Amino acid sequence: MKIVVLMGGNSSEREVSLNSGRAVAEGLREAGHEVEALDIASVAEVTRLPQLAQLKDADVVFPALHGGQGEDGHLQAVLEVLGIPFALSGHTASALAMDKGAAKRIMRSAGIPTPDWLQVTVPLNRRLKVEHIQDRAGDELGFPVVIKLNGSGSSVGVEIVHDPTEFAEAFTRIAELGTKEKLDVLIEKFIPGRELTATIFLGRRLPLLEIRPRAGFYDFANKYTDGASEYLVPAPVHSPVYEQISADALRVFELLGCRGVARADFRLDGDHYSCLEINTIPGMTHNSLVPKAAAAVGISFSALVDDLCRSAVEN
Repeated sequence: MKIVVLMGGNSSEREVSLNSGRAVAEGLREAGHEVEALDIASVAEVTRLPQLAQLKDADVVFPALHGGQGEDGHLQAVLEVLGIPFALSGHTASALAMDKGAAKRIMRSAGIPTPDWLQVTVPLNRRLKVEHIQDRAGDELGFPVVIKLNGSGSSVGVEIVHDPTEFAEAFTRIAELGTKEKLDVLIEKFIPGRELTATIFLGRRLPLLEIRPRAGFYDFANKYTDGASEYLVPAPVHSPVYEQISADALRVFELLGCRGVARADFRLDGDHYSCLEINTIPGMTHNSLVPKAAAAVGISFSALVDDLCRSAVEN
């Protein structure tokens, strides 16, 4: 097949996207495909020549854009309008998953455990009383809390605040990382315990994976620095909790209408677990979690990306 891998973009995760895109392209070439890796500066580029001609000439497109309009449904909507087949989730699932607050509301309505949260979404020209937000966070969630951008990934724009005196500065730092149009920040009750991730691949539950950072939490540095974290797959979690987490990951995948592959992130405290979010374009670097889970059941990286592209063409 002729396959175009889209990578790059203009989000804060551009470098991660480039690494994922190069790895995907190499894996697809190993599987025998004719592959072109296309570094785009923005999603708008896909509608311009010669990029548009390249995409229309392809049998399938593999989006490897992390964050921003490459993952929030904009790119997927453009490809759908243009009638270009592409791997991974469509625009609706992508938009819902990237909007962490929306995904959490769907989880909560379906009875899937997710940490309590507050969402702050206001135009940037509106004056905001951070002290009021801090008071609400303390009253409704209690400290510690996690402050994060509502529409970002790779732990970009995430801070754990243990003490109320740290809240205002942390909130301001996170807010400054957001878009120029509006402030959209999620404040979430911090869940202690173990970090787990569940991969759903073509409707199949892959083994749970546990992440053990050697220092701090699983932030951007611990995700993409060799040796910074230890990975256990399958995760040493006893039954029936293991099965419940896997089943709920699949439920989130289906509730949001995801396709191809997605990765749901969980925290496990004793026997109590919470789903934090689901990622519709999970990382595909050599440090990424989805390839590790696939390898645990004998699925090579090239077979992983090959199956995703073939599934997109067939469906």
